Amino acid sequence: MFLCLPLGEVMRFNTLGTFEVTHEDRLLTPTAPKQRSVLALLVLCHGGLVPVTSLIEEIWPENPPASALTTLQTYIYQLRKLFCAAGNSHDGVLVTKPLGYLARIAPGSVDADEFEQLAGTAKDALEAGDPLRASQLLHRATALWRGDALCDVQRGPLLDAHAAKLNEAWLQALGMRVEADLQIGRHRELVGELRGLIAKYPLHEDLYAKLMLALYRCDRRSQALQVYHEVRRCLDDELGIDPSPTLQRLHQNVLSDSPSLRQVTPAVRAGSAPAPRNTVQAQLPADLSDFTGRTAELAELDRLLTPEGAAGRTFAVTGMTGVGKTVLAVRAAHEARSRFPDGQLFAEFDPDTEPADVLGGFLTDLGVPAADVPAGEAERAKLFRTRTAGGCGLILLDNVSSAAQIRPLLPGGRWVVLATARRLTGSLPGLVPVLLEPMSTDDGVTLMSKVVTSRNILHERGTVAAVVHRCGGLPVALRALGERLSVNRHWPVTKLAARVIGDDDGLRPELQAAGVDLHGPFREDLAALEPRDRQLLTRLCESGLDCFTAKNAVAVGEGSEREAEDALDRLVAANMLRVRVQADGPEFHYSLPPLFKDFCDGIERPSHLLQVVATIPREAETGIAVPG
Repeated sequence: MFLCLPLGEVMRFNTLGTFEVTHEDRLLTPTAPKQRSVLALLVLCHGGLVPVTSLIEEIWPENPPASALTTLQTYIYQLRKLFCAAGNSHDGVLVTKPLGYLARIAPGSVDADEFEQLAGTAKDALEAGDPLRASQLLHRATALWRGDALCDVQRGPLLDAHAAKLNEAWLQALGMRVEADLQIGRHRELVGELRGLIAKYPLHEDLYAKLMLALYRCDRRSQALQVYHEVRRCLDDELGIDPSPTLQRLHQNVLSDSPSLRQVTPAVRAGSAPAPRNTVQAQLPADLSDFTGRTAELAELDRLLTPEGAAGRTFAVTGMTGVGKTVLAVRAAHEARSRFPDGQLFAEFDPDTEPADVLGGFLTDLGVPAADVPAGEAERAKLFRTRTAGGCGLILLDNVSSAAQIRPLLPGGRWVVLATARRLTGSLPGLVPVLLEPMSTDDGVTLMSKVVTSRNILHERGTVAAVVHRCGGLPVALRALGERLSVNRHWPVTKLAARVIGDDDGLRPELQAAGVDLHGPFREDLAALEPRDRQLLTRLCESGLDCFTAKNAVAVGEGSEREAEDALDRLVAANMLRVRVQADGPEFHYSLPPLFKDFCDGIERPSHLLQVVATIPREAETGIAVPG
C-alpha cells in the first residue's frame, strides 16, 4: 500500500480552465492524456463512486480494447505513485471499491467547489437586495476561471457533461455579476468588458441588453440604440429571428428615455449600508438550472408581466398535475423581476390556506409592525392595497385552487399577480389564463439529459424518448426518473425503460423511490370533481379508450349526448382531459392525459363496463383509435 498525502491538506485541483494539480508550488499534473482524464473525472466526482464501466467508457468512448480494465488499473497505480511523491502521511486517496474508484478530497481543494459556493452565496445576496456584497462575491468567483473548464483534457461523455455544466454556471455567474455591478452604478467599467464578451458569445441576447443599459447610463444613448440594431442584424443573419420581447422592450425604453433605466441602488449611491430587508422583498423561490424548453409560454409571460397596462391584472398558469406550472412561473418571474423594483412576494397554497393568513405575512414583510396588522381579512386586504398603492411589484401565488383565495390578495398600484393552479374554480375579473401542456419529446429528452449529469444519455436517445412518452411529457416524472439514473449510476437507460415501460405497474414505484407522489394529487383532483363528472372520467379510464367523442362517452356513461358534451367540457376546464378539433369535421375528439390511467385506479369499477365498451363502434366506423 502506498503512503500518500491527503489531497485536501495542501494539494489543489484546478478545473476551471486548464487542468492542474499543485502541491506546495509544485506542479503534479499528469502528462499522459488518459491519466489526466481519469484523474479529472475522479476529482469532479469526489466523494462519489465512479464505476469502472464509466471510466472505461470515458477513456475509450468507442471500441474499448480487450485490455481496457488492466490498462485502467495501471493508470490508477501511476496516479497513486504521483501523489505519494508529494509527501507521506495517510492511506491512499484514490480508494478502490468493489465496483470502481473514488477520490478522498477535503472541501476547498477543488476550485469548482469554491466557485459554486461563492456563486450560491452571491445569488442569495442579490435576491436579498444586497448587490454590493453580491458583486464582491461574484468578482471572487469569476476570477477563479482561467478559460473554459477542462480545456486541455481529453474528454469523453462524462467529462463533456461536467465541462458543459461548469461553463454554463460560469455564464450565469457572469450575468449575475454584471447585474450586481449595474445595480451599484459600475456601468462605465462594464462597457469594455461586455463588448469583449459579446465578441465571444455573439448570440447571447442578455449581454447585449446589459451593454445597452450600461451605455445608456453613461449618457451614450445613440450607441445603446446602435447595439440593438447590431444584435437584430446578427440574429436575423444567423438564425432568422427577431430579438426577444425583453430586448425589444428595452429598445423602446431607450427610445422613450424611460426613467426606469437610470435606477441605481440608492443605499450604494449614498455609500451607506443596504436598505433594511423589509423595505424591498425578494421572495421568489430559486430558479432551476435544468429548466428546459417552454419557449412560447415564456415569451407569452414575458409579454404579459409588465407594469405598463397590466396593473391590477392577474395571470394564472394552469395545467394538469406535474406539468411544470410552478417551475415555469418561477422562471418567468425571475426574468421579469427587474421590472418590479418594489419587491416580489411569494406564497404557497393548499386547499385550506386562508387568504387572511397570507395577508398577515405580506403586511409584516412590507414593514407593518405585527401589532398593527388588523385581525380580519377585509381590513387586512384594505391595508395591503394601501401599502402597495404607490409601488410596482410582483406577487407569485403557487398552487391556488379558487378565485376566492386570490381576490383578497389583489394589490394596489402597479403590482401584478402571477398564480399557478391545477384548476381554478370561481371567476375573477381581469384573469388571464396561460395553459401549460406536457413537454414535447425532444424537450423531455433534453431535460432528462440535464438531470443525469454523471453521463451522457443522449447516446441512447431512442430509449430516453420512449421513457418520455411513457411519462406523458410530465417534467416532474422526467426529473424523478433522471434522478433514479443519477443515483443508480450502473444502470443503463434500457434497464430503467424496462422497469417503467415493460412493467405496467412499474412507473409508480420508480417515481416513489425518487420521492415523487403523483397518486395523491391525482386523487385530490378527482375528489374535487362533481360526482357525475368523476364517474364519467373513471369509466373512461376503465374503458381503455385512447381517444373518444361525446357519443363514446354516452356509451360508457349515462344520459344524453348533450349532457356528455357538457361533462367533457367541464373535465377539459379542470385539466383532466385534452381536446382537439378534427380537420375533417366539427366533432371534438378527447383524450386522457397519458399518466392518468396509472393513478386514478381504485375509485370506481363498474361491473358492466367491459360489455358496454364492446358495443362502441370500432375505428373503421368512427375514425377514432379504440382498443379492440
